[in-house]
Amino acid sequence: MSILASMQTGNISRAVAEQTQALDPIRQFILDHFGQNGLYVAYLLAAALAALVIYKLIKLSFELLLLVILPSVIAAFVLTYVLPYSFYYLLPATAAVFTLGLVIRHVAFAKG
Repeated sequence: MSILASMQTGNISRAVAEQTQALDPIRQFILDHFGQNGLYVAYLLAAALAALVIYKLIKLSFELLLLVILPSVIAAFVLTYVLPYSFYYLLPATAAVFTLGLVIRHVAFAKG
């Protein structure tokens, strides 16, 4: 049973217990082979990986905001005065152009 289904029935503690049961074999394997210190290191590694993923998601969110959303809204607003099209017709086109620019920026200037 998934966490969402358990929350809908109102039994959150059972959902948490079921999820921890899925991780018990991994926890036991680490304890058997590396001991309690190995378990601490595994927790630290999992926390570090989670922090890196969250950092990358936040960075991408700000890049989308600053390099796609704001410029496309401003460009669509300015283009409504130059072209005979409505803001709502121009916004998808400008968003596509700035999204393509962001993709090119990530691919062409990627480190690695």
